[in-house]
Amino acid sequence: MAESPQRRILAVDDNEETLDLISMTLSENFDVVTLKEPMEIYELINLFEPDLLILDIMMPKITGFQILDLLQKNPAYKDLPVIILSAKDTSREIKYGYKLGASLYLTKPFVPERLLRNVELLFEQKPQSQTPKTYNLKQVLVQIQLLKSFQNGIMKIASALLDTDELQTREMRKAIEDVKKRQTLDRKDIWRG
Repeated sequence: MAESPQRRILAVDDNEETLDLISMTLSENFDVVTLKEPMEIYELINLFEPDLLILDIMMPKITGFQILDLLQKNPAYKDLPVIILSAKDTSREIKYGYKLGASLYLTKPFVPERLLRNVELLFEQKPQSQTPKTYNLKQVLVQIQLLKSFQNGIMKIASALLDTDELQTREMRKAIEDVKKRQTLDRKDIWRG
C-alpha cells in the first residue's frame, strides 16, 4: 500500500521570523509553504491546495479576519481548517475569529511544540482527503518562483515607464525581454515531477 502524501499547510504572516519559526516547527511532518504578502493568498491557495491555513490577523492591505471571511464565503474553502496565530489577544477578537470560522485561535508569542501538537490534533479529527492534489510540492514551488519572476518583471516595466529618459528606455526593453524569456519556458520542463 502506498504511503499517503504529507498534509499541506499554508502559513500567512507579514513577519518573516514568525514564518521561519512556523516552517521550522512543522516542515519535518508536513509540507509547509509560507507567504509574507497576504494579498498573494488567492493565487497561492488554488495552486498549493492546503489542508490547513495558519493565519495572522494584523497584516498590511488585508487583515486575516478579512481573508477568513472571504474563504468562508467560498464553497471550495469554507471547510478548510484555519488556525489564527495572532498577537491580538482580547476575548472580543478571539470570539470574532471563532465566529468567522477559525478552528483554533492561538496567541503570539507562541510555543512551537504547542502549535505542532494542535496541528496534529486538528488533522486527527479530520480524515485526509483521498482526492489527489493537482500539483506536487515541487511543481507548486516552481510555479511560485514563476509568479514572483513575472511580478518582478512587471515591476521593472512599471518603474521604467515612470521615467522616460534613454537609460530607462533601455532598462524597459531589457525588462520586457526578460519577461518574454520567462514566458517561453517549456511547460514540459516546469511540470516534470
